[in-house]
Order: sequence, then structure tokens, then C-alpha cells
Amino acid sequence: MDHLLTSTATISRSTVTGNKTTYAEVGSIACQIQPLAYGFSTGQMGRDGKDYRMFSTSEVKIGDRISDENDKAYEVTGVQKLQFRNRTHYQTDLRSS
Repeated sequence: MDHLLTSTATISRSTVTGNKTTYAEVGSIACQIQPLAYGFSTGQMGRDGKDYRMFSTSEVKIGDRISDENDKAYEVTGVQKLQFRNRTHYQTDLRSS
């Protein structure tokens, strides 16, 4: 699967101090990001955006922010760990606004 991971994304994780939330970069991963649909949809929290799926061999957490090579930002909304031929990979659901 590694040969399919043609992009690099930066992971930022939130920290809360009092009632202020900030994001700090925690690393980068090889990945591939694909759109799930061409139109906008409304998410569970009532926010409009586009849904994407990211494939990688590294785990991220729900709530992390992902920035691709073009500085497009996504929010992680779901993570699924999968096995294929004894190799672990992750399908991560993303939403951009």
C-alpha cells in the first residue's frame, strides 16, 4: 500500500488552556486523500463542508486537523483501523469547510 501514499499531510492536535483552544503541529504522514462526493453536505454538528477519505499507515485522532501539501485544511471526523495481508492501514474520514 505504501506505493499508493503519494502525498504528505501535516497533523495538528488541539490543546485547551482555560477556554482557549490552540493547535500545535505534531508530525507529518504519507497519505492519499480522496473526495467522497463532489457536493457539499451537512455534518452531524450542522456544519456544511465536503467529505474526504484519507488512507495512511499512521493513526490520527478524531478532532485532529490535517493540512495537505496545498495548505488545504481538514478536520478528522472518524478513524478506522484495517488489516490487509497482515499489514495495518487506516481509513480516516475528513471534512473541509
